[in-house]
Amino acid sequence: MLAVQAPLGPLTLPPNRDLIGVLPELVLAGAFVLLMLLDLAVPERRRSWLAFFSLLGLAGAFAISVWGWFDAGAGRTVYSGSIAYDRFSMFVNAILVVSAALVVMISPHYLNRRGIHYGEYYALILAATVGMMLLAAAASLMVIFLAIELLSISLYVLSGFSRLEERSQEAALKYLLLGGFASGFLLFGMALVYGETGHTQLEQIGAVLSGSPNADPLLIAGIILMFVGFAFKVSAVPFHAWTPDVYQGAPTSVTTFMSVATKVAAFAALTRVFVQAFPAMYGHWQAIVALVAIFSMILGNVVALTQSSVKRMLAYSGIAQAGYILIGVVASVDPTTLRPAPLGTIGVLYYLAAYAVTNIGAFAVITIMAGRGEDLDSYDGLRGLAFRRPYVAGAMALFLLSLGGFAPTAGFFGKFFVFSAAISTGQTPLALWGIATSAISVFYYLRVGLLMYQRPAEGEREYGWSRTSVAGGSVLFATTVGTLILGILVVLVFTAASASQHGLLPAIASSTP
Repeated sequence: MLAVQAPLGPLTLPPNRDLIGVLPELVLAGAFVLLMLLDLAVPERRRSWLAFFSLLGLAGAFAISVWGWFDAGAGRTVYSGSIAYDRFSMFVNAILVVSAALVVMISPHYLNRRGIHYGEYYALILAATVGMMLLAAAASLMVIFLAIELLSISLYVLSGFSRLEERSQEAALKYLLLGGFASGFLLFGMALVYGETGHTQLEQIGAVLSGSPNADPLLIAGIILMFVGFAFKVSAVPFHAWTPDVYQGAPTSVTTFMSVATKVAAFAALTRVFVQAFPAMYGHWQAIVALVAIFSMILGNVVALTQSSVKRMLAYSGIAQAGYILIGVVASVDPTTLRPAPLGTIGVLYYLAAYAVTNIGAFAVITIMAGRGEDLDSYDGLRGLAFRRPYVAGAMALFLLSLGGFAPTAGFFGKFFVFSAAISTGQTPLALWGIATSAISVFYYLRVGLLMYQRPAEGEREYGWSRTSVAGGSVLFATTVGTLILGILVVLVFTAASASQHGLLPAIASSTP
């Protein structure tokens, strides 16, 4: 006999207070749905219209994020504590949306030349961005996992977007398989943390752990497994193996987006989780994160020296950059008081903003200059660029100097803030490792820079660089200006990052002098 089902109550909309907390994500998700419908009606030769519509959706999400930064104040959680509505998430949202917009701007020209201009490309970019924004705002273990899966599935498809190219399909398969393993580690770690604390919300996990001085081995195992899942997303050693192959095999515009936006969102979530939920366990995870940071800086910079592929060099550079940002994560908790250390969080936010504009600029150069039907990947493809495209070569040189940490660029102050945070919390050896490995990086960045100012040898064929489109020139101009602004008008972004970390946690606000 069937059981009698209890009557369902009336369906109600979430309160406005909750809807406002996810308004940027709702706007972008709405744009994603409309974009899928528009793709059915827009003719093939007019697919650039889809890029324009995507930019409208991203502009709306950016405007709401800026408004939300002022409206959020000290920050609060919505949807029963699952999502944070604070300045921290809005600051990261702005970086993500601007990054996605810059990638969308350079995409039509590149995709047309490669013969892979399909409408679903822009929908997947928006879907991945929504997942990244949710990840940055996640205040619950369940939302973190769902957000990671949303962005990951979109990136798996985008990595194999060049459907007839074997290398692109190989990149997508590697990313899918290794990403599945990483998600398993992350979920298993979450299960152990939930089993030990009885909560999935970060604030409640932090409260339980702060009141229990003894750490259970299963809890430590859960924290480590969660870190493994995040380390895969940020390409930290030893979970980096997928990065060079996927970066090289995926279409360059996809690599541009993936190399920046994924790191920004994953580091935002990693910082929130370890500062909000696990500060009481600092003594158990600090050494592991520090070792991963050191190995990432060493391996990334040393292996980058041996590369002859621009995309693989930038991939190993990204691994090293992940190590530098991890220094800021380690320095985000004061080891003596086990309370949040504001300078570490500020350093992470500043570094993410600096890395975003600089790395997008570097990848934009090889995206824009790529010839018809192929990617500009070999070092030889950049030889002599300064004599045919002097402004493009000058911009690329600036981006390489910024990645190397030269003043007065964005990269210099990004490294300065994370190293300063490390020293202020007693992590001086970490800062010294960062400085030493930064010196190694100078060699391969300058090597690429000097190639652009060398004429090809007599009889050597010059690469057939593409003409710079208006959109491509605008992206290069925007990233160049951004790299200089973050390196000269430092106080602007530093003030915004400083105000943003107040919304990360009430504990951070109270610990700020």
